[in-house]
Amino acid sequence: MKKCLLTICSMALSFATFAQSFYPVPLYAWKSLSVSYSQTTLDFPMVMELLDFTRMQDGRMTLVVEPTDILAEFEDAVYTYRELFKQEGIELTYDGGDDLFTPISGDPERLKQVFCNVLDNAAKHGGSGKRIDAAIRGDEAWIYITVRDYGSGIPENELPFVKQKFYKGSSKARGSGIGLAVVEEIVRLHGGTFDIGNAEGGGCIVTIAIPR
Repeated sequence: MKKCLLTICSMALSFATFAQSFYPVPLYAWKSLSVSYSQTTLDFPMVMELLDFTRMQDGRMTLVVEPTDILAEFEDAVYTYRELFKQEGIELTYDGGDDLFTPISGDPERLKQVFCNVLDNAAKHGGSGKRIDAAIRGDEAWIYITVRDYGSGIPENELPFVKQKFYKGSSKARGSGIGLAVVEEIVRLHGGTFDIGNAEGGGCIVTIAIPR
């Protein structure tokens, strides 16, 4: 339902852009559409993680596995958030490398959820650095996705707990406190690993490894 709402908002905003060239669209209406689309996109990870929490609790979280273009899913998330971050003065860089990625066995919706959550988290907690780097690489056995921000990083004494359910530490950012736990569970179901730590030179870096 949330995905449908996001699509509807996107279509409405696109239509408003088209219509503006023929009929003047009131400024208040344009702003309302823009805000609705942006807020829907930004809230997507939090809504999904709350819906998934009960599934995690009783072991009902499952994957709908199919051949998945992981590069396309990651790039879709990056390009969506790039525009949103730009409105907040945050530059989102992307490095797709030169690797060729054949389809993997995975759940495209769940993987997209992971990527959206990690990007959203980087902006919430590291957006003060005004830059986020996203990259994807691969070797013969694994695909590696990294998201690095240039914020203040995570206090060392909080690092061991950041992936625990409901743990927010000293952060005052919006969120349910279960996003990273949901991300880790989805990655685990794909046979992968999820790591988060402080980057050299400042900020935080997330590394997701998914088997080919």
